[in-house]
Amino acid sequence: MTLKPGSQLWGIYHTDREYARELGDPLRTVVEAPNKIIAEETAAQLGFGDPWAHPISSEQIRHAQWLHKRRPGHNQELAHKTLTRHPHLIMQTPTTAQLRTAIEVLTKLGERVNTHAEHSVMQLPESQLGAHYAGRIEVGAIEQTTRIEAVATQLKNWRDELLQHERKCVAHHV
Repeated sequence: MTLKPGSQLWGIYHTDREYARELGDPLRTVVEAPNKIIAEETAAQLGFGDPWAHPISSEQIRHAQWLHKRRPGHNQELAHKTLTRHPHLIMQTPTTAQLRTAIEVLTKLGERVNTHAEHSVMQLPESQLGAHYAGRIEVGAIEQTTRIEAVATQLKNWRDELLQHERKCVAHHV
């Protein structure tokens, strides 16, 4: 990939580092810019809310996990120009419907974890050892559902941000 003089590649990540860690710290997109501030501004213009830019190498781009489709009607021309040699590398921002589905799936997963824990506890013998295992099962279920709820909450916040952004875009175009 040939870069413009004075520019470098910047990987765009989530600013909320804990949220990013929960998601596996995904590389959201890559932009070419002369500095971090311009890279983050460019990412924001492309629709990537709350971007955090970090220098990235061509090797890191090749090994990143990417989504292959672009979101229809979404302004990603700058990213497309940046990656003209690899247009399939432009990441897709999920739709609000996809986020809603993910939230529903996480909710069902939390219910399933609790149901499984309840069934497991019921099958334990009534003994000191059984009570010990029951406590461990319950603590494990609480930890898992807490993590699931945290991710679901982050997805809800992201969905709300996207809805707000879409409303602004519609109002701007009208």
